Amino acid sequence: MKHRADDGDIDAEDEDIRATPRRIGVAARLRNYFLAGILVTAPISITFWLVWRVIAFIDDRVTPLIPPSWNPETYLPFGVPGLGLIVAVVALTLIGFLAAGYAGRLVMRLSERLVAQVPVARGIYSWIKQVFETVLSQKAAALNEVVMIEYPSRGVWAIGFITGRTEGEVQDLTAETVYNVFVPATPNPTTGFLLFIPERDVHRLDMTVEEGIKLVISGGIVTPAKLSRRQPAVVAPGEEIAAETSAPVPRLGLVRRLRNYFLAGILVTAPISITIWLAWEFVTYVDDRVTPFIPPAWNPETYLPFGLPGLGVLLVVAGLMFIGFIAAGLIGRTVIVVGERLLHRMPVIRGLYGAVKQVIETVFKEQSTAFREVVLIQYPRRDSWAIGFITGQTEGHVQELTPERVVNVFLPTTPNPTSGFLLFVPHAEVLALEMTVEEGIKMVVSGGIVTPPTRRDAPGAPPEVARSA
Repeated sequence: MKHRADDGDIDAEDEDIRATPRRIGVAARLRNYFLAGILVTAPISITFWLVWRVIAFIDDRVTPLIPPSWNPETYLPFGVPGLGLIVAVVALTLIGFLAAGYAGRLVMRLSERLVAQVPVARGIYSWIKQVFETVLSQKAAALNEVVMIEYPSRGVWAIGFITGRTEGEVQDLTAETVYNVFVPATPNPTTGFLLFIPERDVHRLDMTVEEGIKLVISGGIVTPAKLSRRQPAVVAPGEEIAAETSAPVPRLGLVRRLRNYFLAGILVTAPISITIWLAWEFVTYVDDRVTPFIPPAWNPETYLPFGLPGLGVLLVVAGLMFIGFIAAGLIGRTVIVVGERLLHRMPVIRGLYGAVKQVIETVFKEQSTAFREVVLIQYPRRDSWAIGFITGQTEGHVQELTPERVVNVFLPTTPNPTSGFLLFVPHAEVLALEMTVEEGIKMVVSGGIVTPPTRRDAPGAPPEVARSA
């Protein structure tokens, strides 16, 4: 009994020892204070820094456009942070107010007709306008729902965002209702893949888009709190219709009206502004690299008191046309043959030159199928669809190792179609789409927001394999 008592005393002593908290050393305590300081200051500091960068970015571009007599900084001994942002918001609201009238609509139609005359700009403008109209529409479902899908295989799950219900020939080629789902990458959610997922495989999550983006950016570190699903109110049959018909239309308040004008101003100015900015960036990029090679005696800017935007682009176009004209003759072909023989003697250069030449010849060849056909494939698993582009026939050892005849399909990422995956897909599993390559790229870049119309004679007709395969 004593032994048990002693054991009990020992156990009690052990419990007392375990219950006694350890004393934290000075170094460990300082480390904890340091981590707590980061935890407290980092979120607010990064938030203020991002906001300040946005305000400074807009101020640097808008404030110089304000006439000195209207600029309060002219009369004040200090700057006014956010002045450019305020001017931009007021200007967009005023533009939206003017665009709602008859004169504004007339100016918009005339401007769109002018842009439609420019070959490249009209495609960019129409795509950007369609994206903004869809996103800013009050009834738009783009990026309004967070869902969970099985990706990239059954039993593995990923977060996605619904960008709309699939329409057009993509829906016609699938056996059931599908949704456009954008699956973002981590930690950069601005790139990812556009997938077409059957409705039965789309599991809606009870979290906001902001919470879903936080979850993706943090790689799963920031997990939203569990929310209870909102239960829809129970309405007796017929009451909902009666309520809708009898309820008076509410009048918009001043704040709501100004908000609508602001969104309308963005819708009016953003497409044309982005189109002009992209064109200007391209022209400036080419000018900065070509104009310095022009001899001063031949440069018209030497004799003019102003610069000539686009001079480098004109020279590049004229130079390429002249080189093509010379290369079509006997002398040009001889020079090309001699030059290629010299390149073939250089160990590393010849391999690089041969690869680049083969790619260019394949893409620009008149009968080439590279990036001239849009197809629908099942990726990354069965019952999940994605848009791809045929780049050619599979040949060589790759075709020999595959049991079926396959074709080369480039699967682009969203919204950057210049990167993606090269897949070798069986010919029987490649479904040809009637949409053009430009329409396919628009759909991929917009994440499914821009959907081209179907051109099939009979919706629901049996799918056909790629014509070029």
